[in-house]
Amino acid sequence: MNDLAGLIKYEIQTQGPITFARFMEMALYHPELGYYSSPAADIGRSGDYYTAPSVSPLFGTMLARQFAEMWRKQGCPSPWALVEYGPGTGALARDVLNASRQRYPDFYEALTYYLVEISPGLRERQRRELCSQLQDATKFRWVDGAAKAVDSGAIAGCIFANELVDALPVHLVQRSASGLMELYVNYNSREFCLVEGPPSTAELENYFVMQHVELAVGQKAEVNLLAGKWLSEIADSLGKGYVMIIDYGATAAELYASHRFKGTLRCFHKHRLIENPFVNIGQQDITAHVNFTALAMWGARLGLQELGLVSQPQFLLNLGILDELQGHDNFTHDATWHKKTAAFKQLVLPGGMGDIFKVLLMYKGFPVPPELTGLKYKAGLAAPQIIALRGGEEK
Repeated sequence: MNDLAGLIKYEIQTQGPITFARFMEMALYHPELGYYSSPAADIGRSGDYYTAPSVSPLFGTMLARQFAEMWRKQGCPSPWALVEYGPGTGALARDVLNASRQRYPDFYEALTYYLVEISPGLRERQRRELCSQLQDATKFRWVDGAAKAVDSGAIAGCIFANELVDALPVHLVQRSASGLMELYVNYNSREFCLVEGPPSTAELENYFVMQHVELAVGQKAEVNLLAGKWLSEIADSLGKGYVMIIDYGATAAELYASHRFKGTLRCFHKHRLIENPFVNIGQQDITAHVNFTALAMWGARLGLQELGLVSQPQFLLNLGILDELQGHDNFTHDATWHKKTAAFKQLVLPGGMGDIFKVLLMYKGFPVPPELTGLKYKAGLAAPQIIALRGGEEK
């Protein structure tokens, strides 16, 4: 048993069973021993999982295109803030700034990029990554939250997160014949295990009532209450602008369907799916699918109006990701084209990251909903090119 597992065991022995949310908080975010505070939390080929920025700069290039349009729709204010929660290695911030400087110089001049990162180790890694390019160094600022991004506390800009919400600690629940029960983490003298008990808070029952969801008897599910608290924080800080959440997940109707009877909790270690959250404690990632229905409902209560929910592939196609593959005659075997094609397949085509990733966009402070290119469906978009990139005829 490692030191972190020992700390969790001691807390259970002295205070009784803990919620899974508390277990997940310690396993991921303990300041010295948690997964995101350790060198184990690497991203990419050498780590436990991939993110879109670790695949290719192409993802950041597309986001820069959307952010620049957001700025124009807002009347080109200066300064305009991008506030990224959970910026990881800093790769996405780097790619967005590079694309903005090269393609949208007026937007770049107005832009200040704020990074909200709780891990000291990741903050230092981001500083090394982002401040090495002197022309961009003054554009980046690290803050503890959106409220610290501007002196007035009313941000003009966009607050966004890419693969953040899925890693927020979740409660585990299960419907019994007598009603909703919570699953707590206990230690049974040999190992960690789950035990059933009454809900730790009425918010758990209210969560399902809000969405008009009734779990079947025996059905398990995750409840991400922290996502609502996070939305409340950023809604209070946003004066006029946008909220963008990119993550893997589904609507409530999809999440609580019969084929997800056991929930969506999963762990990743060295790119392997691990079903047991009680192994590799502090050394593996723990995630659960994001409930986009709940996010939109909470957002509406907080003054964040929904602009739309779209799959990541459609979002990127709408923004013109295929344009980045043009300029190569008949898809010639050019090294740059091959790299971009591989990234396209990973980000957009079935079997890559595009299968279950979605983009939720909300807005605040506009008299009418702004129209954004990323949400506009383009029927019949580049079907021949996509078929060619798949490597054959469409079945």
